[in-house]
Amino acid sequence: MGLIMGVRAWVGGCLVAAVAAAGAAWFTASQEAGTTHAVCGPDLGRDDVVAAQSQAVAVVEAVENTRYREDGGSAYLTTRVKTLEALKGEFGDVVHVTQGVKNGGAPGRYATEDPDRYAVLEPGRRYVIAVQSGSTAGGAGTEAWAWYAEPAERGLEGEREHWQEAIATPPETAANRRCEDVDASAG
Repeated sequence: MGLIMGVRAWVGGCLVAAVAAAGAAWFTASQEAGTTHAVCGPDLGRDDVVAAQSQAVAVVEAVENTRYREDGGSAYLTTRVKTLEALKGEFGDVVHVTQGVKNGGAPGRYATEDPDRYAVLEPGRRYVIAVQSGSTAGGAGTEAWAWYAEPAERGLEGEREHWQEAIATPPETAANRRCEDVDASAG
């Protein structure tokens, strides 16, 4: 009788191990179907961070929205701007600036996810823009990528003073805001 109980315990243990292994294999396979990763970005609510992590910063006046395009699920608006004052880096007199906007825009009706720190450049209005990449020289066929655009509400002199201080004061704390987990389906 003891031998039969030992065999049953051994067989039962093997079955439990097999079920656990199958469950682990299923869990692993289901995890490969999608991924989770963290998305972290600079805290664009802090002007010292914007200044430190930007290639160039300027006060500009939007002249004309010249192109809207949608590509791969994203939308982009290019605007010709007149440089009023370069605060960091060099800017040509006239620069073409591209920014991300919500899909489905129509002339004069573009929008962004964060209008306080990433305003849509509207002709006739002044903005402080921060450029992350591209050319700010203003040459034919060149564009700059603006990752920050805020209405210039302090006036030209007020913006100059504010941003000169932000540029001169590198961030003391981590420049990245909290990370958010993003689930993405494979495929």
